[in-house]
Amino acid sequence: MDGVSPASVYIGRWLRRVKAAPMDERTFKRNKMQWVNALSHECEIRPTTFRIAYLIADHQNRTVGFAWPSLASLAKKICMTTKSVHRAVDQLEETGWLEVERKANCSNRYRLRWPPGRKPVPALAGRKVDRNVPTERQPSPSRRDASVARTYLSNQPKTFLIGLGGEGLGERFKDRGKYEAQIVSDYGPDMVGVFEELDRIDATAVEKLCRKAKSGSLTPLDINAARLSVAKNQGS
Repeated sequence: MDGVSPASVYIGRWLRRVKAAPMDERTFKRNKMQWVNALSHECEIRPTTFRIAYLIADHQNRTVGFAWPSLASLAKKICMTTKSVHRAVDQLEETGWLEVERKANCSNRYRLRWPPGRKPVPALAGRKVDRNVPTERQPSPSRRDASVARTYLSNQPKTFLIGLGGEGLGERFKDRGKYEAQIVSDYGPDMVGVFEELDRIDATAVEKLCRKAKSGSLTPLDINAARLSVAKNQGS
């Protein structure tokens, strides 16, 4: 045709092929993520192949429904050779996860596909999409008082934190800081220094006081004995 460039003719033919309205963006992104997520669980898919699959999915065009990155650009993005990318594309095509339309002298066209029987069932109209939440959820751990430090001891190893609720030493005492704070409040701020010195003398001494405070059996005699022990150690 006079006055019409070959490129315009090609674009016009291409646009006529795209008869269906483009998918809405939310559905488009959800479908891509479902595809990538399903592929990540395939044991036969090599890690390199999955990386290529992820890039191809990322290049998918919502309007035309396919991607057309060159092998060289894919290889450059993940620091691989074009031969390795070619092998990855072949595996995706052979396993039914990718449709490859090969073109002479231009980039291939890639369409995401599902192997037979693998495509997820679409959600019913008006119903929220299943987010793959397990029916049996993990039990949530009991919360501790976040406003109270676990312990006044600055250099205490993590393995020394013993948990609340046990009958004796050796079980985790997550709320130890709470009972240290209670003792400091009841018997004076000097107990912070007493805790530090007690920990140097006996690694279980502060915990024993805290467990007594928890059970309600802590008495001024216990506190005086702790202060005396610290005084003797400092005087020796």
